[in-house]
Amino acid sequence: MTVILSVLLLLAAAMVFRSLSRREESSASRMRLAYGIVAGEVIYSDLDRPAKALFSESLGISGKPDYIVKGKGKSLIPVEIKSGRAKSPHKNHVMQLAAYCRLVEDSYNRPVPCGIIVYSDGRQHVINNDSALRRELQATVAEMRRVLQHGCPNRGHRQGQKCRGCSYQGSCPQVL
Repeated sequence: MTVILSVLLLLAAAMVFRSLSRREESSASRMRLAYGIVAGEVIYSDLDRPAKALFSESLGISGKPDYIVKGKGKSLIPVEIKSGRAKSPHKNHVMQLAAYCRLVEDSYNRPVPCGIIVYSDGRQHVINNDSALRRELQATVAEMRRVLQHGCPNRGHRQGQKCRGCSYQGSCPQVL
């Protein structure tokens, strides 16, 4: 009798664990849909655990996208999740995603047709990784290097909170 009871308890526990596993899998699928993470295998994530930074030798930049999803064929798609809301993507977010597209291409030697920006309201913006975006990224990186060669860049805001989080805070003559 105790053997039968033990087997029944083990069977009940297995059914509970299976149910919880399915619920968690379903929850993960809903979250992927809600945040616009495309279908495919997530091959890189910097959200749930620290990930290794990617590096582009050709541009001399590094960074860590939130996700990289393996899409159709050999393509890889970087996904960047933002905590704010936006009806259309902010220019700096597009440039950040363009950099991630380049980092993924250079690090994995695979095509990156597009990237995705997802805002906290669930809106997703697919950004095509086309030749115009690549040129704009190169021009932006060149401009950033040019500005940094001349010391601290000019402050472009009047927000003390931004100054407190800035890496130049200790040496900037324009700090608020």
